[in-house]
Amino acid sequence: MIIKDLQYFEKNFKKIHNKRNAINRPKNGFICKHPKHQNIQTPKHSTPQNHLNSQHFSLNLSHISSIIMSTPTNYSQPGTPTPNYGNNDGNNPKRTTTIMGVAIAALLGLCVFLLVSKYNTSKQLDSTTMELAQQKDAFTELDQKYNEAVTQLEQQKGINAELDAKINQQLQELEASKNQVAGLIREKKDYRSALASLERQKNEYLAQIDDLKKQVGILTETNTQLTNQTQQLSTSLNETQTKLQEEGTARAALVSEKTALEAERAQLSKKVDIASAIRVKNITTKAVSVKSSGKEKSKSKAKNVDKLNICFTTEPNEVVPAGEETFYLRIVDPTGAPLAIESLGSGVSNDKRNEQEFRYTTTATTNYTNGESEVCGSWQPGQNFVKGKYSVEIYNKGYLVGTGAFNLK
Repeated sequence: MIIKDLQYFEKNFKKIHNKRNAINRPKNGFICKHPKHQNIQTPKHSTPQNHLNSQHFSLNLSHISSIIMSTPTNYSQPGTPTPNYGNNDGNNPKRTTTIMGVAIAALLGLCVFLLVSKYNTSKQLDSTTMELAQQKDAFTELDQKYNEAVTQLEQQKGINAELDAKINQQLQELEASKNQVAGLIREKKDYRSALASLERQKNEYLAQIDDLKKQVGILTETNTQLTNQTQQLSTSLNETQTKLQEEGTARAALVSEKTALEAERAQLSKKVDIASAIRVKNITTKAVSVKSSGKEKSKSKAKNVDKLNICFTTEPNEVVPAGEETFYLRIVDPTGAPLAIESLGSGVSNDKRNEQEFRYTTTATTNYTNGESEVCGSWQPGQNFVKGKYSVEIYNKGYLVGTGAFNLK
């Protein structure tokens, strides 16, 4: 298999040799010269990895050369005599030259392969390094803008709880936007528009906070004004309440005084009423029968009595002005029931002393002249009287002014 490969490299040696000049041109610091010069350089700025690759390359070349030199070759074709390697005939130098040419061609091919591979690897590494650097710069810029936005928003806190809650919500939304931009950076997508949107979002949030702060300022000023007005109203209310309490106290005193005066007036009025009542004396009751001619005759038995004549004498009273006076006569039978027939002049009046009503039997009227005078009244019910003890009560101006009694057998 190795012989066939060497035959293939020998066949293409001239083609590869013609491209040598282009290959030997330095690329990324590599120089490959013709085997005649026996010089293969490593990169000018070699790294330990590059140096290791150079050593590996040299070892591989030495190993290949030793294999080629120690491997017996067989160029025999059908009908061709097999060379005798044990003989030192004139064909050995020619065969050695051919083998060396094939080896050199193989070395040149390997050199080309390594140069191209190194170039592509370096180019890919440079591209990857550049992408990583760009990603690092992008993340740095993102962190800088995000941290700046967070700092500016955090500085707006502390005015009131409502505004702090609004800022916390904005910080969460900013964090979500930051994560979105970071995702675009990791996916190597266009993140510039999203980063600019993050900046605009921050500015909008700051503008919203400024508006809220203005509103808070207005509300604070309004609240201060309302507080001052409330304090003024409270002071005024306290003063008014104090005045009302004073007035209430004075009013209560006046009411109490008025009540006392009214009570006193009532007492005086009552005294005047009592004093103005005309008292009577010498109350007498005469039971009589009445004939058809109108002539009256005294009787003592109840069954014979038709009429009662009640007479009394008024006492002098200088308080009462002269004039007509009415006396209310109340006759109570032995059972305690007052004799009263409304059609005969009976009625109801007030007992001012006892503050209750009473039924009276009849009335007697006189022209009072502030002195003693006899007054009489009569009661003829048109029905039989019952035997027993009767009482007579006489009222004037609502007060009991005299009492009497009589018996019927």
